[in-house]
Amino acid sequence: MNRKKLLFPVATLTRKYIWTFLMVIALATLSSGQTIAGTLSVSSATTSTTGTCSIRTTTDTWTFTDTLNVAHGFPNTTNTHILLSCSSSCSGGTKSGCTTGCGCPPSGSTSQNEWSSDGRYFLKATGGSGSVTAEAGYVNPKFVVVGVTYAPPGPSANTFVNYTKSTFVGSTESLSQSFMGSTTQTVSLTRGFSIPFVASGKFSTTNATTASQSTKATSTVTSSVQVSSGEQTFGTGNYFAPVNNDYDQIWVWLNPVAIFTINAGTPLPVWNGYGADSTDQNGLDIVPIALGYLNGHFGAIPPDIQTSFNRTWAANQTWPAGQGPALNSADLAQVAANDPFSVSTYGVNEIGSAPPSPSTPDNRFTLTTCNSSNSFSYLQAAPSTTPNIFTCGLTYTNLSTLAQAISRSYSQTFSVDASFSGLGFFSDFSAELKTSNTLTWVTDAQKSVTTSTTSTGNLSVQGPPCNNVMPGVGPCVPVYDANGNEPTQFMVYQDNMFGTFMFAPVHFY
Repeated sequence: MNRKKLLFPVATLTRKYIWTFLMVIALATLSSGQTIAGTLSVSSATTSTTGTCSIRTTTDTWTFTDTLNVAHGFPNTTNTHILLSCSSSCSGGTKSGCTTGCGCPPSGSTSQNEWSSDGRYFLKATGGSGSVTAEAGYVNPKFVVVGVTYAPPGPSANTFVNYTKSTFVGSTESLSQSFMGSTTQTVSLTRGFSIPFVASGKFSTTNATTASQSTKATSTVTSSVQVSSGEQTFGTGNYFAPVNNDYDQIWVWLNPVAIFTINAGTPLPVWNGYGADSTDQNGLDIVPIALGYLNGHFGAIPPDIQTSFNRTWAANQTWPAGQGPALNSADLAQVAANDPFSVSTYGVNEIGSAPPSPSTPDNRFTLTTCNSSNSFSYLQAAPSTTPNIFTCGLTYTNLSTLAQAISRSYSQTFSVDASFSGLGFFSDFSAELKTSNTLTWVTDAQKSVTTSTTSTGNLSVQGPPCNNVMPGVGPCVPVYDANGNEPTQFMVYQDNMFGTFMFAPVHFY
């Protein structure tokens, strides 16, 4: 908001009269440059002040009524004040003398550039002249994948990755492929870097405290989710077959909204980043799910996760024919595809027997370090001893030019809050879509990840136990890697798309 403040010297205003008149003016739908469908009206009240400075002040209160006859008020007023006269002791009582001699404010008007109280319409006004120049709204995709975390080897309680220092997962995305026209769809985080809550078509002034968003380009938004105490990605399910990406966790945001602004005279919507629908809960509803549940290897999705994926809170929104709020099989396949190991041949084709350096052939992963080393050992305990616990601090490396160019795209239908039905926002927004009720996301590389990134991870890995029968005497039961088919060393990579860490076995694929 840009508001000019005019200060009145209290000592010079000796008396104040009551309201002299009240006036309401309805500005026609297209008056004063107004091009957003609806009617802007102004209610004016005038007061007069006499004494050392005689001033007449008109205060204008603005209201915009949309095409459904719903009124939207604005938080602040505009003012026009006219300096009528002043005491003759003020440098002869001339207008210039009133200002220089007695500090009377000169005639003038204040301005307001602000959103309506519900965040839907943007007013530009000076004094009693104004227009609504933009309309905001949002649509409800079913989900946004905000990260993939990769399971380290083995099921020990001492095996896990813990992401620390502010943020642990995030994604950088564009929606430009969703829209028609030769003009590139742009991004403008006009509501700041926080993620606001929305409900019933209204924008709250309350924001999420565990997430943020930013933009370093004109067409992408990077969302970052803050780690909560105790959140960890644990290891795989078998000490003696430690490579199993079914235990990777995909983090699914289930109450996102995509916020857009329609500016007067510019048909292409401007993406204002993300919000969160508090009809679900007063916070970001982010649920991790193991890849093994998405590909069927672990059986049915657990009831607690399935309940979240049903999204019954969104049942009353407006859906395209044949669609509903729950994540269906096509949605779940899109979620799974964010983990490249959802393709069974990925390890063979991209990792191979000798993990590549500096990056995998597809540039999704880049070799990085853990306590200055690119690798760690996974070794069985000696008889009657406890397996060693390897710990290290994971750090990032700079992305190569090729790694910065990676991307993947997916499309999904969206719903619309009933409060937008029949309004210009949704009709104008829909007219620019390539496919009705469909948004296409392009997830890009996390270019913000560099060697100076403060977000880090801590790795802890404990190898297989020995389980020998006689104290102090081998052999171990079973012997790990007895046939030479299991890895004893893992390389450390960073995921260039989500900013997490992956652990690639050596001489395994």
